[in-house]
Amino acid sequence: MPEITLRQTRFVLAGRWPAGHADAITEHGWTVVNAPRPLLGRATWQGEFVSGVFYASGPLDEYGPRWLADDATLLVPVTPAEVVERVRAYYKEHGYDFDQVRAEDPEFAGLTAADDLGLPWDNAWLEDSHA
Repeated sequence: MPEITLRQTRFVLAGRWPAGHADAITEHGWTVVNAPRPLLGRATWQGEFVSGVFYASGPLDEYGPRWLADDATLLVPVTPAEVVERVRAYYKEHGYDFDQVRAEDPEFAGLTAADDLGLPWDNAWLEDSHA
């Protein structure tokens, strides 16, 4: 079976799935997608705008072709700690020390890298990770 991919991927904060669906999504390892139009899935709901307000979840191998046709965006959950780790790695890969860059530009150092990586960002996460 060929690998199924969607046109776009967005990182979102983990724990944002509605309580009524979160357990099933986690238990079954379902994929979660978002679009500007209603979607098919094992669980569907409306919520905060990402690439639209319509959400669906289910097995990617079952719903992937339909979600691709509907221009759904794959949502990948990340924790604040994972985001901070990825931002630090991004700076390191580009030959910079994140703490030094942050000392020069405390407001935007994390935000700039997170934006380049397509990740959410909040400077408070640095305090939470004791950075």
